[in-house]
Amino acid sequence: MNIAPNVAPDVVPHLVPSGAAPIAGLEDARPLLLFAAPYFPPAYYGGVVQVYLGLLERLKQFRIVVATDKHNSTLEEQSAWDATAAERGFEVRRIDAFELHLKAKRKGTGSGFLLAPLWRAQEVLSFFSKGKAQWRQLLVELRPDLVVCGGSYSAGWLMKLVPAAMPLVNYLHGEELTMRVSPRLLMPHMRRWQMQSIRQAELNVAVSAYTAGLTQKLAGAAIERIAVLPNFVDTKRFRVSGRRQELRARLGWETRRVILTLARLEPRKGIDQALRAMAQLQREDKLPTEWIYVIAGRGKEQPALERLSRELGIAERVAFRGFVPDDEVAELYEAADVFLQPNREIDGDTEGFGIVFLEASACGLPVIGGIAGGTADAIEEGVSGFRVDGESVEAIAQALRRLTGDAELRERLGAQGAARVAADFTVEQAAAQFNGMLMDVLDRREAAMRR
Repeated sequence: MNIAPNVAPDVVPHLVPSGAAPIAGLEDARPLLLFAAPYFPPAYYGGVVQVYLGLLERLKQFRIVVATDKHNSTLEEQSAWDATAAERGFEVRRIDAFELHLKAKRKGTGSGFLLAPLWRAQEVLSFFSKGKAQWRQLLVELRPDLVVCGGSYSAGWLMKLVPAAMPLVNYLHGEELTMRVSPRLLMPHMRRWQMQSIRQAELNVAVSAYTAGLTQKLAGAAIERIAVLPNFVDTKRFRVSGRRQELRARLGWETRRVILTLARLEPRKGIDQALRAMAQLQREDKLPTEWIYVIAGRGKEQPALERLSRELGIAERVAFRGFVPDDEVAELYEAADVFLQPNREIDGDTEGFGIVFLEASACGLPVIGGIAGGTADAIEEGVSGFRVDGESVEAIAQALRRLTGDAELRERLGAQGAARVAADFTVEQAAAQFNGMLMDVLDRREAAMRR
């Protein structure tokens, strides 16, 4: 269903050819896509960002303006990154913030948000008022043919301002539908606006069957307005390059066998459980001495994980590599022997898909992932790897026993996983599908307006 818009009268949607001002001074009759992206560079570089960049750089049938925000990065960083956007095929516009980020408490103002001091109330009201004004201004100025919301929780409250005659598409990953976020007092309202945005949308693109099911269950979205577009990888970047021995020598792994985790260090990734499984195998004398566990990435859990590895007596077999630059990620995968991320669900936070499993598979690694969330779309059981209960140390240990003790199995699963990604999960395939979905939305809306 479509919600009656709450916008200024001069926000008039239109279809091809676009009446918006040409970007960069060039005449261009392609439809204009306004893409709302709360999580975007330079502040963010995770899997969701890579998905969006992969698609946006390849949607050649559209002019694209990305609406993102100014939070968590400096003006200099934003300007430097935005200057590169034209080379990628789109333009960037920034509003102050999609999400409310409460400032530090002022002295003498009470003990927190629940007491609702006047200055806190003013802060909240100012955030919503300013955000609405900035979003309306973008709609008025750009007059987009299509709006895609790439963050339904963070930006759903603004999607209600999109006119009913202007098609809206949500891009849904899964965790944003269930995870608990701050500030808690606003969460019921943000969640309500999110669900309204999903029901309002002409199309909801879900990254997995799991996410599609959540969308229908939680929002009550019509099944015909939900489509699955699996996550993907750039196989020019993630591939078996044939440089494995060279990479291992560079990393000092010539005499090592490596179990690799590459992730943000947060509880739902299950790295603590992986450490416990390693310790169990060591106690059982089931893990040969050449095997080590390399944990790449950064996050708030690192001190606790380092402490746990010491308590378990396996610190000498665990290496924390910290942040890995983008241009080194594929090399790390190819040099390793097993990829491990026994993800689990914590307070509604879970993997909606698990792009890292596809990346690792594309580089020839057998993978072990958790059964939580949408990993069934990323890992084909017994073909590219195994899915285990991330809450069970024994289940994780059993999968590790199978792979660390069987070189032929590792090689076979790695080769099958790489072939699977190349056949079904390339960025080119996904971009073509997404482009087709968006053009179908425009075609249906144009046909409806003609009736």
